[in-house]
Amino acid sequence: MILENNEEKRSTLWRTVLTVSSVIIIIVAAFFIIKLFTSNPLEGTWVSEDSGAMIEIGDDGEMTMTGMDAEGTEQDVTAEYFVDTKNKIFTIQTEAYGQAEGVLSGSYDYNVEQDTLTLTEREYGDQMVFVREE
Repeated sequence: MILENNEEKRSTLWRTVLTVSSVIIIIVAAFFIIKLFTSNPLEGTWVSEDSGAMIEIGDDGEMTMTGMDAEGTEQDVTAEYFVDTKNKIFTIQTEAYGQAEGVLSGSYDYNVEQDTLTLTEREYGDQMVFVREE
């Protein structure tokens, strides 16, 4: 057995094992707590329930919107976005990428419930509902 008849060495070894395992548990818990409160809740791929348009939101401040234009052809639009998690405001800017004003450009109040994202236009109150794609 480990350190058979030496009670002092067994006690020291046991305290060392407990201390190391406690530190590891605290580090893992701190990592998950920090990740929970600092991550982007909108990150991922979202599909519109109405139009079938798809929004891919990355963690780098860029997003891609895929949908049908007026002529019925598929169009990809790249945009820059900002998320204010405290006030739950999602701001999209397409002008920086040479796109025309419009195509979701503006500020939205957002709400995420399970796998459903609801964007509410701040000025007019129009809502768009998206479902997270697996």
